[in-house]
Amino acid sequence: MRLLHYSPKALAIIIGFLAFAVLLQPSALQADMSVSGKALQAPGIKGDDNRVRVNVADYPWRTIGRLNRNGSHCTAVLIGPSTILTAAHCFWDKRQRKWAVPSAYHFVLGYEKGAYRAHSKIDSYTLASGKSFPDMDPESPRVEEDWAIARLREPLGEKHGFLSFSGITREDVRAGLATGFTVIQAGYSRDIAHMLTADENCRIDAIRRGPVGTMLLHQCDATEGDSGSPLLLREGEAYRIMGLHVATILRQENTSEGVALFADGFRDRIPALSK
Repeated sequence: MRLLHYSPKALAIIIGFLAFAVLLQPSALQADMSVSGKALQAPGIKGDDNRVRVNVADYPWRTIGRLNRNGSHCTAVLIGPSTILTAAHCFWDKRQRKWAVPSAYHFVLGYEKGAYRAHSKIDSYTLASGKSFPDMDPESPRVEEDWAIARLREPLGEKHGFLSFSGITREDVRAGLATGFTVIQAGYSRDIAHMLTADENCRIDAIRRGPVGTMLLHQCDATEGDSGSPLLLREGEAYRIMGLHVATILRQENTSEGVALFADGFRDRIPALSK
């Protein structure tokens, strides 16, 4: 997860302008290292900790997994038989300042306390730019373009299922903000890295249109390790993806706000990129 530090004045400027995403450059892109225990007031926990353990064998949780690399991890979600969606910065090696090789990653479904239901190595990945490894520009992604799809060597989605995207529009979200707009977020948080947890009733605070995408400011309890975790809407009996958590803004008064990419910025592009 990206931890973004700003003064109150700078934060007001960021939130006040629609193009605030251009200013969201990470001050630190920290490795999502697994640790035992549940840390108090982990960065990204907003007030009370509302995360609850979910059953990784049940829908929709069985479509969400850990994306592992050399002791670090992000979260990713199946969006096709052999395709996952995650945050692009999960593939960026900040120490070597370059994109990591796909074969260094494992996607693990149904992971809980060392056990898992299925896994696959990553065959390739593609960024928002449309470029795939190793042909990408040698720089970390801007926050508003911080999404990527990866292709699995094994078609895990054929057995375990995958999620589709909600068709919700920006106008729908803006209308819902007046009465309170809530979503579900689920991921493998760093401080409880060995089980999948969900914040099942977290609030969307604002929606902002940037130069190349739309962002959601949210109050979901998402911390390191949750990068690439989906924001879900329940539509009838189905759960659908409406956003992707990618960063957290840390304020000086020890509060924070989550940043997610709204699905309208990538849902229509993914079919072509998945070919």
